[in-house]
Amino acid sequence: MPTAVPTRAVLALVVLLAAAGCRSGGKHDAAKDPGTTVTQPGGPATGGSGDAASGGASASGSAGGSGDAGAGNASGGSVAGGGGGGGSTESGTDPKGSGPLVGAPTDPGAGLARPKGWRKLPQAPLRSRHNASAVWTGREMIVWGGAWRAGNASIWLDDGAAYDPAGDRWRRIATSPLAPRSEAFIAWTGSQVLVWGGLKQGSITGFGDEFSDGALYDPAKDTWKPMAAWPLTERYGARAVWTGRRLVVWGGASAAAGKDPPPLADGAAYDPAGNKWTKMAGGPLAGRIAPLGGARGDAALFSWGPGPAQDGKRVPLTDSALYDPGPNRWSPAAPVPPPPKQTWCLDSSGCVGVDTGSRVVFAGQGVAWDATADRWSPIAAGLFADPFLEGKAQAWTGSRVMFWGGGTTDSPGDVPPATVTPAGAAYDPAADRWEGLPAGLLAPRARAAAVWTGREFIVWGGEADHNHRAQFDDGAALTP
Repeated sequence: MPTAVPTRAVLALVVLLAAAGCRSGGKHDAAKDPGTTVTQPGGPATGGSGDAASGGASASGSAGGSGDAGAGNASGGSVAGGGGGGGSTESGTDPKGSGPLVGAPTDPGAGLARPKGWRKLPQAPLRSRHNASAVWTGREMIVWGGAWRAGNASIWLDDGAAYDPAGDRWRRIATSPLAPRSEAFIAWTGSQVLVWGGLKQGSITGFGDEFSDGALYDPAKDTWKPMAAWPLTERYGARAVWTGRRLVVWGGASAAAGKDPPPLADGAAYDPAGNKWTKMAGGPLAGRIAPLGGARGDAALFSWGPGPAQDGKRVPLTDSALYDPGPNRWSPAAPVPPPPKQTWCLDSSGCVGVDTGSRVVFAGQGVAWDATADRWSPIAAGLFADPFLEGKAQAWTGSRVMFWGGGTTDSPGDVPPATVTPAGAAYDPAADRWEGLPAGLLAPRARAAAVWTGREFIVWGGEADHNHRAQFDDGAALTP
């Protein structure tokens, strides 16, 4: 599938969609779609210290195994990855009246206030890694999965840990029933951590190498249980969106359909309370691979994405629609005008928008959808509003979208970023303004995990540029 289908390096070979605004995370196999190129922006090649690829912290993740035969997460969530808690109003209160939003400034679980600025996190019990999935539960940051680079190869991981900022301590979490994976979609349901999909080991080799299974982790009991089986055909390039109540997965393409498979226009919604998938009703959108997606209240917004193949290239689609899983109903939304930069989404978490209350903001892509006016528009320009800057650590605070790091790629394959960005910024959607974050304590990195705790922006893990060959197992927290 949720999120971000292609690996960054493979995306470096993807066509620059100059006629329309496709900024999705669709997987792209250069060998099966020749003649496509993307020009990456330059930047200073910065690096940092950390665990060398040949070293790292104690080995706790297991390698190998593609595990479940399913294939279907492109979220991102990376989400994924990476994901925040539920909710999206700027006031920090749940419109349904159930109390503070997880990760909002009124969240009571974030611990005591600390002085403004950065502080180092204690040593984690996990080995260094990049593209791990992370989410805030209201008490802990849960980090799971990802990949550890050994030379020119990545070893997928299946372990995780929880960090408690109030006690400033880590704990290992129980072993999950999931096979090792990278960039899995992750969300907090209010009582459980939902992990779904993700890239399989060796996912850069071709299509169809994504999972369509998932599991739920209960941090109070430190136990896992598998999710119900995905009810549709296996696929790559679907988009996963957490609405606050349900996981909605839509789109993609079937690897079994051969070269240039037709994009799919079906999907399913998962209810964690009943551990049940419901097939989505037919909608107004044609099938597409790795569309943009984002929550809007209890509904999911889908837009953009490569459609059917013509003359060896995917036709970009720009129409949009909202899906409400409650009544199982679609409604049309305004199409996206061509954005300033036309590209496939290189940034998995940036392909999933943030519901800020009035707009669904894709800050890392530089666009937003106004729900009231049903209108798309570009946001203010900034370093982090660049779809070519992938692997940005991202979190929503309830009033700002926070970013740290990121990088660029210049060669195919599963390789470290060519350059990394040693800085961060916050986007204010109400003022349409960017503000730089103070200098951090971490070495420059991309593909780190991030969460907002209600008081702190936490960044953990990631990797340096290819000149430094470092994987990181350290982190830091910023009190704005």
